Amino acid sequence: MHRGFRLQDLSVDPPLVLAPMADCTHAAFRELVAHFGGCGLFYTEMLNSRIVSTQKLETDPYLIRAESDRPLVAQVAGRDPERIARALKRLQGRFEAYDINMGCARGVVMRYRWGVWLMDEPELASRVVREARAVVDGPLTVKIRSGVTRHDPERLREFCLGLEAEGVDGIVLHPRAGSDRLKRPPQWEEIALVKRALRIPVVGNGDVFSPEDALRMLAETGCDGVMIGRAALIRPWIFRDTAAVLRGDPVPPPPDSLEVVEVFVRGLERFCPEGLRLERLLDFSFWFLQNWPFALHYLRRLRRARDFDAALKELRTILHEAGTPRPYPVRPFMTK
Repeated sequence: MHRGFRLQDLSVDPPLVLAPMADCTHAAFRELVAHFGGCGLFYTEMLNSRIVSTQKLETDPYLIRAESDRPLVAQVAGRDPERIARALKRLQGRFEAYDINMGCARGVVMRYRWGVWLMDEPELASRVVREARAVVDGPLTVKIRSGVTRHDPERLREFCLGLEAEGVDGIVLHPRAGSDRLKRPPQWEEIALVKRALRIPVVGNGDVFSPEDALRMLAETGCDGVMIGRAALIRPWIFRDTAAVLRGDPVPPPPDSLEVVEVFVRGLERFCPEGLRLERLLDFSFWFLQNWPFALHYLRRLRRARDFDAALKELRTILHEAGTPRPYPVRPFMTK
């Protein structure tokens, strides 16, 4: 049985973490994951430090919280230490923990030299953490990759030791370089290297597609926790299943797919502005329908819908036809 870990006084148990994913890990989706249980720590979507540091927080749809997505980490992105610190200071008291994004390798983030680009500027990265640490009252983590364009284990180790020296409470490592994107398998041995070097908790991330994958990552790397991303978008109950396996129990049967959609839609109606609901439903369906071999055909049908109500009706029809989701592992065959 694997126990949880702590970030300062915050207990993460089970040691299973929902990855921050743009356009996906909003309040309605987090509430869906919480509905099935097993997730010990939730992350928001990536928050733009420029926006958070200057605009009205009460009306920002990205800052909406659900009811059960606790504990919740607010992840902030940027490269200006003062602006990031100002954003984090404004968020104080709204979340249980805070994270600095030094791992995103998406196009717009790379153009601004945010995200993983900070790993090529260790002095700037240290300044970002130092100024963030001065304003954050509570757990502070950093999510990183192996590097920007290459794997250099010794440089990665030194970078992580530098973050630890500046006072971060935990590190999340996705052991792919930014230029790898998803074309190459993650180098889990780098998670083990970082874990051996640090005193603070290390969470592993990358290609966990089944409860057995999570157990293997814990065993092979010695990491304190496992972060799950794309597999959670396809199967939001994977945390429930993984927590069961961590306890030594069998994997439960999958929930009814219509139940999954109804819980998600209730979340959209409660936590998502009306103008975003169709887009959110289509994003959710892109991943969720990959539980079945004919996902592309189903998506084409769904995208012909003219509005939210029509799309929801079509999705319900599709799921009546689709049957039981395919078994683990749940590897995506489409990606964005």
